[in-house]
Amino acid sequence: MEILIPGLILVALMVWASTRIKRNAAKAFEAEHIEGVGFELEKPDGFLNRIDARDGYLFDAYSKEFGTGSAAELRLATAVVFQSDNSLHEAATLEQTRLSNSERSEQFELDGSDCIIITGEVVDEGQSFDVSEKVISRDGQTFVLRIEALKGQPTDLQRKIEQMLLSFGPK
Repeated sequence: MEILIPGLILVALMVWASTRIKRNAAKAFEAEHIEGVGFELEKPDGFLNRIDARDGYLFDAYSKEFGTGSAAELRLATAVVFQSDNSLHEAATLEQTRLSNSERSEQFELDGSDCIIITGEVVDEGQSFDVSEKVISRDGQTFVLRIEALKGQPTDLQRKIEQMLLSFGPK
């Protein structure tokens, strides 16, 4: 009996802690508004924003889901934002040259910034990825949002990628 009461208290604390951890982990994958240095975007649900972005990236996120088959170790999608030292057209041309089957949209204006959207494909780790990039330039600064998704991703993920791409803009 003397062991039963502390044991029940310990079990109750473990259940409480486990529930809190699960709730906080689920919140990390919820949609949120991200404001970075010189840019902002809407991160859709199902993506996790890394707190310590990899070197050179102002924003770094990945999807909750993984690929299947030979791509089971890879995330379905990743998204990064980085600042380019090049002008809008130079940055767009550099990004476009690394892609195969690439297409480039006409330059357009968004909230006083010049933008170009590039789509294409890239092969990495033996897997083929659809790539969507948005290059924006404002006040001499050029930012690039690059989203890479495994080929054949679900329609829901495509919608989320388009949402993130459209929401990316200058701050």
